[in-house]
Amino acid sequence: MLHAIASPDRASSRAGIALNEASLEGLVALLSEHYLPTASPFAVDVFVTDQTELSRRFTLGDSVTCSRLDACTNEPAARIAMTAAVLQNMLANPTRFDPRSAAMAAHGGVRVEGSQRIAAYWLQLLKRPTPEGAAALERARARTLPLLRDVSTVDARETSAWTQHAVASILAGLPLLIRAPFAWPEANWTLAQWREHEGAVVLRDDPRSGRAQTLGDFIDALAGTTGSTPIEAAYTGGTPIPDAWKGRFRLPQLPQDLFGPAQLWFGARSGETLVTNLHCDLENSFLAQLHGRKRVRLFAPREACNVYALDAFNTYRPCRVDAAAPDLDRFPRFAQACFVDVTIGPGDLLVIPTGWFHCVWATGATLSISRFAGDEAIERYAGTKSSAQRSLPYRQPR
Repeated sequence: MLHAIASPDRASSRAGIALNEASLEGLVALLSEHYLPTASPFAVDVFVTDQTELSRRFTLGDSVTCSRLDACTNEPAARIAMTAAVLQNMLANPTRFDPRSAAMAAHGGVRVEGSQRIAAYWLQLLKRPTPEGAAALERARARTLPLLRDVSTVDARETSAWTQHAVASILAGLPLLIRAPFAWPEANWTLAQWREHEGAVVLRDDPRSGRAQTLGDFIDALAGTTGSTPIEAAYTGGTPIPDAWKGRFRLPQLPQDLFGPAQLWFGARSGETLVTNLHCDLENSFLAQLHGRKRVRLFAPREACNVYALDAFNTYRPCRVDAAAPDLDRFPRFAQACFVDVTIGPGDLLVIPTGWFHCVWATGATLSISRFAGDEAIERYAGTKSSAQRSLPYRQPR
């Protein structure tokens, strides 16, 4: 049974897994392991472009079932197209795969038609954490943290020790807002200046068409000068930082080998729609704001049950509830979840420790760059947890 690949310690040894009808049928067991029924049933068509005989429809209702596509007549909620190599990579590497990654793009990438959210849920059900990642979240959840009324703030213009404050806050397990820690001139640019200087930079491939999308494409969509991309869709989500920008926007006073690859977030959503859905990361997040303003809502790790965190995850753990418009009939515990809001603007850096759930709203167009550092990397940088706390005690907000 394909179900065996869910075990992280077997993932790397199964990289050569062969696809056939029996293995695809076994996908049902893998999807079902952490499946939770949605508000209403829906269908997802998975089209294997170079082995079409393996394409299947997955119906997600009270349980997960699958059938051949040639037996289906009604329209699915979402279509996911990929090569057999992409699907093999997902199944062999449940602890690492990311549909947005360069590795996936090299195998042909993932294309989605219809509901992006439903397609994302289907893909999410294939993910599994490493033992180390699961342990990091458990350590975060086990901390005894104060109930925050606000997020502590440090102004880097008033102290050169902001990096020590950042490390101390992470070791204490509490978020921190740092004002003006870097002097990037781009933080003062208008959208017109971004269009003029960086408009040709490719931000990502369109998940629907596979066409390269530039910064200029997104800015034009936001301005309504193109009819091809609705404003609601004009947001990149987290995407790898463009090659042209990899040497830019480094966090000063912090070693670059502390962090993994950077992610970029650009665009806007309409109204009160979230630009980033509620989730937590398995590493410490450093969110640098370059353009526009964001409101970030933070929930402590102990709120995992109240925010309905999904058990299928690898690099980040999503939540089932829509924090912007919660269905309290389906998710009643969300009404008990405690949170704190913080707003970040150009030149700000928000530090979010491992395991803190967060969602994000944007006011107009926004551009952010996030970097992640694991707990062990932070502790090595600090020397030891105890010495970092002695050198700069963390002051809890009143």
